[in-house]
Amino acid sequence: LDAREVIPRPAEGQSLDTVQFQLRGDRYDQLRACVGSSSCDKLAELRLFMVGCGAIGCEMLKNYALMGVGCGENGLVTITDNDLIEKSNLNRQFLFRPCHIQKPKSTTAAAAACAINPAMHIDAQQHKVCPQTEKTNYSDEFFLRQDMCVNALDNLEARRYMDGRCVSNARALLESGTLGAKGHVQVIVPHMTESYTSQRDPPTQDVPYCTLKSFPANIEHTIQWARDKFESAFAQKPNMYKRFWEANGKPAEVLEKLRANAHMDSSI
Repeated sequence: LDAREVIPRPAEGQSLDTVQFQLRGDRYDQLRACVGSSSCDKLAELRLFMVGCGAIGCEMLKNYALMGVGCGENGLVTITDNDLIEKSNLNRQFLFRPCHIQKPKSTTAAAAACAINPAMHIDAQQHKVCPQTEKTNYSDEFFLRQDMCVNALDNLEARRYMDGRCVSNARALLESGTLGAKGHVQVIVPHMTESYTSQRDPPTQDVPYCTLKSFPANIEHTIQWARDKFESAFAQKPNMYKRFWEANGKPAEVLEKLRANAHMDSSI
């Protein structure tokens, strides 16, 4: 195993209790065989706060459901995301379907996770985690009720803010992020590891599509939005039109193919 510390350790002078690794005929048998029933019980009673329900958030929620995180009597997974589902999200955010477009990401992802594991306790919210919600929704008391926090965010400002709140409240943070084919994961443990802001990431040149589409906050966002619109209207669509007629010939020939239900190249 790459993480031996998750395996229960016997007390000094005692042997490991192998009974907790025995199978019980439930959905957690494979996990129990690896980490033991005591670790499974801890996962079930975990109180976890995750910010973001996009590509990383969907993957995390699926893993929580399969591992039984928050399924115990006192366990709870709290998630928040103020974004709505866009059509462009469907190719990588696999908990969403075409019928979910323009619905909240958090509540939709929570329903999908509960479909995987009905025993999960999920509180889906749509608030932004920022200084404006510090007193109303995500106070220090809220963070102190959590066992750990998870970042599934797509912008540096929110990551730094969450890192600061976890540091001030001494809460463990699982930080992760992707940009194109690049990705990273960082485990931040209070009084043991450095925090996320201990090292500064290089500035990113690309703008996440969901930020560009729904929350263009900077001048750079609006410029990129206009460039994308121009590219679509005056380059991509004309090129598609040109390729279609080059591949299929004159309009009369296209009509004949349509009547015959024949395949046409470059058609949608």
